Amino acid sequence: MLSSILKARISQIDDATAGRIKDIHWKTQDSTYDSILFYRIGEDEKSQRDFSERISKTNFAWLIVNRSHPKLPKNATVIPDAEWNPFYKEIMDVVYPAPKLKILALTGTNGKSTTTDLVLQCAELCGLKGISIGTLGVRENHKTLLDFGLTSPGYIDLRKFLFTYGQGKDFCVLEASSHALEQERLFEIEFDSAGWLSFTQDHLDYHKTMDAYFEAKAIIFKKLKAGAHLFVPSEQKILLQRLQDRSDKTREAPVVSGTLPLFFSTKFNRNNLEVALAMVEDVFNVKVPHKFDELNPPDGRFYIRPYKTNYIVVDFAHTPDALENICSGIRTAFPDHQLKVLFGCGGDRDRTKRPLMAATVEKWAHEIIVTSDNPRTEDPERIIDDIVQGIKSKNFKRIADRPKAVREAFHQLKEKEILLLAGKGHEDYILINGIKYPYSDIQEVENFLAGNP
Repeated sequence: MLSSILKARISQIDDATAGRIKDIHWKTQDSTYDSILFYRIGEDEKSQRDFSERISKTNFAWLIVNRSHPKLPKNATVIPDAEWNPFYKEIMDVVYPAPKLKILALTGTNGKSTTTDLVLQCAELCGLKGISIGTLGVRENHKTLLDFGLTSPGYIDLRKFLFTYGQGKDFCVLEASSHALEQERLFEIEFDSAGWLSFTQDHLDYHKTMDAYFEAKAIIFKKLKAGAHLFVPSEQKILLQRLQDRSDKTREAPVVSGTLPLFFSTKFNRNNLEVALAMVEDVFNVKVPHKFDELNPPDGRFYIRPYKTNYIVVDFAHTPDALENICSGIRTAFPDHQLKVLFGCGGDRDRTKRPLMAATVEKWAHEIIVTSDNPRTEDPERIIDDIVQGIKSKNFKRIADRPKAVREAFHQLKEKEILLLAGKGHEDYILINGIKYPYSDIQEVENFLAGNP
């Protein structure tokens, strides 16, 4: 069947080539002699050079590009941008047909990963089976099936994941990032329900302005099926009003009351739970049992461990709003403890948020340690220079080496102090100049508690 589609759309492909094609890729490093490789060539000079260099080192049975190039091989076809996604879909429907699943989606500056995992767990309490696709990889309840390294995968990978891991499931819950929505990575996929958790500064290196960032996320309304709703936490008053003005599909998630586990002691995690409950109950017309003691945080989201009179918390918070939420939540939940915060900022990303993150931390912490996150191609010390511009007092330390900074923080813990290690969460590496060096905040905590610093 795939051969007939290729022969109909690509006249120059021969029978032998069409017959041997087994899979489809968009990453050059994954392509083989039996693959169709889709490659979008940019208009700028660097993109043109990158194409020439990469394609010379890549194997493929057939190459699909979006524009002509002097170095196009013979086994290549140009599919214009206007026809790109429809052609994708035509092939995907044959090779990776999507199972019949309810599709739920979550967007927001913060909270997407936690809430997708809570949707899985809440649905499980109702006897429903699902998968999630997002920052934590492809997951089913309490288990990671595949780690693919992005918040929202490209369309080809998304269709592969739905086909491979969605068989026998009732639903899939996706993280729908602003990038994925704007870049049409979800293409024809529509949502049975959605949630918008928060909206604060992030990704301005890409979107440039907050208005452009908002409009990218607002594309989610166009993806909702007829009769589907988008849920917003009740405490997000400004966002809720803005979205209600935008669309009558907006709904306020009902407030959850009663005794909750420690994980939900923070306001933002209660908000995440409220949206997860609302989405599951709305889509499946069920009442989720309030067995909240059976719910657990996903990897690296408010991971909390006791130590003597202290607590150590690991969280993925890496925006001003996320730090505001986690720091204020900790101080509210543990009023008798002081707060020490260790954090950094990623390199090659929005520089304007660095001093904002520092100012947020200073508002809540009695002690601050500024360190590295993922420097990427930037000098860690220069990143720290940007960060500390937001700290007015002298009450901070700067230690660029994150493992050293974390171990020093452990050994200088004071009575009734909470240490927050922010920014890395579930990540098990530090990214420096394209190389991932093994490192995990969580593993450092476990080693310390086990007496193996």
